[in-house]
Amino acid sequence: MRGLYIHIPFCKSKCKYCGFYSLSNYNGYISQYIDSLIKEASEIQTKNFDTLYIGGGTPSIIDPTMLGKLFSELFKIVKYKNTEFTFEVNPESFTFEQLQVLREYGLNRISLGAQSFDDYILQYLGRIHKKDDILKSYEMIKSFSDHIAINLDIIFDIPGISRQNTENSLHYLKKLQPEHISAYSFSTDTDYFKNIESKDSEEEYMLVKDTLSRNGYTQYEISNYSRQRYHSRHNLLYWDMNEYVGLGAAAHSMLYNENGCRIRYSNPADLNTYLSGTFSKEVNHISEEEMFKEDIIFGLRKSEGINLDFIAKKYDKNFSVFINEIQLLIDENLLTVNGDNICLSQKGSLLLDSVQQYIWEL
Repeated sequence: MRGLYIHIPFCKSKCKYCGFYSLSNYNGYISQYIDSLIKEASEIQTKNFDTLYIGGGTPSIIDPTMLGKLFSELFKIVKYKNTEFTFEVNPESFTFEQLQVLREYGLNRISLGAQSFDDYILQYLGRIHKKDDILKSYEMIKSFSDHIAINLDIIFDIPGISRQNTENSLHYLKKLQPEHISAYSFSTDTDYFKNIESKDSEEEYMLVKDTLSRNGYTQYEISNYSRQRYHSRHNLLYWDMNEYVGLGAAAHSMLYNENGCRIRYSNPADLNTYLSGTFSKEVNHISEEEMFKEDIIFGLRKSEGINLDFIAKKYDKNFSVFINEIQLLIDENLLTVNGDNICLSQKGSLLLDSVQQYIWEL
């Protein structure tokens, strides 16, 4: 499997808690940016893909004409197998005309950034949509086609906000019944909540997990739940350490060379540099030891965990030695071992960052 990711770094309003590269001053840049995306696509060596994901930023600020231009030119260059085509949208900026264009080019999955179904919480987070915008966008998509799966994003354990917000979001999720749900524990890459004490996420995490499990959703990754056959194939590419190519400012790629070595590439997080059409990427060659640890760290995000014996043989490692190295995590009930398979315990799911850091520093 190989995925193509395209980053759209523009937003009508920058959310105060978000650390992803995006700009709210984008007037006049979108057409230029699409030209640069097409130019970059024409220069990549890898042109066959199984999944396509357009993220941001806010991809849904691109008007229908520009969307048509992007995809008509893109599909002249890359070969996409029509397995999974995902487009991220924000409720306040998504239109029926955009939906028509996207479906024409093979869209079959939309990720709708709800975050909360409470207008006060949305304003508190710096979002510019309202609950009614979410519901209208959802209904528009469902009325348009039965062949478009919908993912809804929500955030729980927000600092300074009661459990009632999470219960309210779960109420709407049960009512709407989307095919996929991404439920994220609140985190911030900015100083927006620096003076507010962070919350213990265990109670709300278990509320989300138990409620969704009772309502027909399978947790297949630490933050992701789906109905049968509706897991995100593109996101699984990252956790399974498969190849992906990223186009756009601040986009990342990971490919294997002819020797099976993992190489990561990244574009500068700078719009002017990207629009200049000079794609000088930062290149990082991953050592075999780092590859081994990455396989474990990313694999542990999946509910099924990893087959440690398979990974040990892949890298010619001593299985028993590595088990001894992570014995502390097992003794502390952060990891569960079942034969050759190892996965996070419930406690480990709540302390994923610490587990990953411990393994990385071995």
